Amino acid sequence: MAPSPPRYLAHLDAAPGRERREHALEVHLREVGRRAAEFAGAFGSGEWGRTAGLWHDLGKYRPAFQEYIQVAIDENAHVEGAPGRVDHSSPGAVYAHRRLGSAGLPLALVIAGHHTGLRNRAAWDGGPDARLARTQALLDEVKLEPLPGNLIAVPRLSPPPFLQEASQDIRPLRIEFWIRMLFSALVDADFLDTEAFYSEARRDARGAFPPLSELAGLLHRHLDALTAGASPSPVNKVRREVLERCRAAAALQPGVFSLTVPTGGGKTFAALAFALEHARQNGLRRVVVSAPFLTILDQTVAAYASALGDGEERPFVEHHSGIEPQRETARNRLATENWDAPLVVTTQVQLLESLFARRTSHCRKLHNLARAAIVLDEVQTLPAEYRTPVLDVLHTLVDDYGASLVLCTATQPELSERRTPDGKWVKGFPQITEIAGDAETVRRHFATLRRVQVERVATRDWDDIATRVSSEPRVLAITHLRRDARELAHRVQALRPAEPLFHLSALMCPRHRQDVLRAIRLGLEDDGPLRVVSTQLVEAGVDLDFPVVFRAMAGFDALIQSAGRCNREGRLTSGRLVVFDAPTRPPPGWLRTGADLAAAQFQDDPNLDLFDPEAYRRFDARRIAAQPTDKHGIQNARRELAFEDVAERFRLIDDGGRVAVIVPWGEAPALLSEAATTTDPGHLRRLARRLQGYSVEIPRRQAEAWLGAGVLHTVHDLFLALTVPYEHLHDRVLGLDAFDAAPAADPAALIG
Repeated sequence: MAPSPPRYLAHLDAAPGRERREHALEVHLREVGRRAAEFAGAFGSGEWGRTAGLWHDLGKYRPAFQEYIQVAIDENAHVEGAPGRVDHSSPGAVYAHRRLGSAGLPLALVIAGHHTGLRNRAAWDGGPDARLARTQALLDEVKLEPLPGNLIAVPRLSPPPFLQEASQDIRPLRIEFWIRMLFSALVDADFLDTEAFYSEARRDARGAFPPLSELAGLLHRHLDALTAGASPSPVNKVRREVLERCRAAAALQPGVFSLTVPTGGGKTFAALAFALEHARQNGLRRVVVSAPFLTILDQTVAAYASALGDGEERPFVEHHSGIEPQRETARNRLATENWDAPLVVTTQVQLLESLFARRTSHCRKLHNLARAAIVLDEVQTLPAEYRTPVLDVLHTLVDDYGASLVLCTATQPELSERRTPDGKWVKGFPQITEIAGDAETVRRHFATLRRVQVERVATRDWDDIATRVSSEPRVLAITHLRRDARELAHRVQALRPAEPLFHLSALMCPRHRQDVLRAIRLGLEDDGPLRVVSTQLVEAGVDLDFPVVFRAMAGFDALIQSAGRCNREGRLTSGRLVVFDAPTRPPPGWLRTGADLAAAQFQDDPNLDLFDPEAYRRFDARRIAAQPTDKHGIQNARRELAFEDVAERFRLIDDGGRVAVIVPWGEAPALLSEAATTTDPGHLRRLARRLQGYSVEIPRRQAEAWLGAGVLHTVHDLFLALTVPYEHLHDRVLGLDAFDAAPAADPAALIG
């Protein structure tokens, strides 16, 4: 009798105490191919996705891998990169390159990186030392002849139309992003099929979100009820008009939209109403809402929950690092991996860094941005030094992948493609459709909701500023540096020692700031004196309402955000925004340039209308002209398909020079004691999530110096915390005293 053909496995579950289960390799390849074809089909590349899926694990036909998997029987046996693991990605990549030639390069890059991440093209075919040359022999170990012909047959592949039609100058950039989208489709398909084999529970916990049409209906009914019960005030009239325009505009074809609404104009719900209804009417698959700061995101999530439901399983996904453990359900956690949900609420950092990442965990969600409505809240916060690559990729999502983009803010930046007065061509969006109405309508909305008058005070003396602040019984003062906030708080407190003073800065842990904000809001409900001195973090969507706000000179965006904390509810005829010159200057770069430009415009026109949307656009255009918009050369790296270089250069939050320190606030000491006595990795991870709210970031050099001096101690090499004798460095009002040892040339340590 002839011997049975060998049984090739993709995965093996033979853990002690469980029944042996085998995942046939051919079954895995076909299922991944099916899923990847479905995912890539959303952007006209289904056969490319199918081929990537069929060939991605051809290397598992190597005898070396089949021998290895019988020994390494756990769920991670297929993962590459660790010592002793068998390279099973390269053979499929080599096969794609051999059979398809240069046309197979996208598939080769995608397959080669499906575990370890996208590599630079040069690392694949850049000479004799590149991976292609090193791994050719691995394919020869794979006996292809016995394999089913339709598994390894070479398909007829042609680039999708958007690549064929792209002009010569943008085609390399479009190819680069297309490779990312193919990579995402393959990685997600591979993860999902592997997960389905190992864990039926995880597989079954995915999905079950209500469809977009149901969410749109829930929101529609909620907003109708709010509108019906609202008084016929001028504010509510503007909110109603903005909402009606958003609903009417939802029928427009996908594209780039702006929603310019003044503070208090109902932007949060209006933007969602447009996005959900626009997605429903245009057959889009999901809505993704991003905000730049957790404070804004928290308010957005709370608003959505009030309208759509806030039960045990919310009908939308919340994805950010600061999510409360009690809100992190299994369904939410799984959906954050690939954004396979009709409504996703996330941070600007999470969204934008994913567009330029190379690692599988970050890229896995990208294919789900095809045919999505993407809402960018507070769009003026897009970082200037990355503006060119960011706008290019967002434009690509709209043009090539059928997405819609909604740019929301009260301070709409100049993001149109245009030529400057000196003849310089500025990249941007060729067409932006304003949802809220024409320029005159938008100006009328701003005039109706104007609640603040601006006063300009020329002073650079802390004593003078402190005297002015302390003379106001209820006042918020905002500085641009942490040290300035401490300095001003000390002086104001000295002038009014018997009256309440609160302080806010990033040298206070998040839980400390939350406690202080609760106390401030309670104080605002009374009539007594209440003074707050804060850094600019209070501008990031923090819902406070003071009759007077002092603000150190800054860019128009910061000044307008500060004004949003003044007479917010319109209880006064007019609030006062007092703009002063601090004795110090903002850190070099974006903040300093904005402050200098704003100061010059105030000097040229003392009656400058800070709240005119067109005035802000002119300010933004001048600031952009003074700053590099691709400071790190990301576009050139993208043209070279240098995925590793792009990921390294695109870092909105570069925490390499900063370290988190746990401070003694609230339950932090008890959590640290619990962490010190446990050895359970799962419990430690849960404690780490809870301790995030009690951490303050300081410069790495300072942390190392404090650790050497005994000021800090480590817990399981996971946490750094203040040693008990040095807990006096954490002030109950001002937070961590991190100035004495802070490096002088560290602007990031000064702001926030």
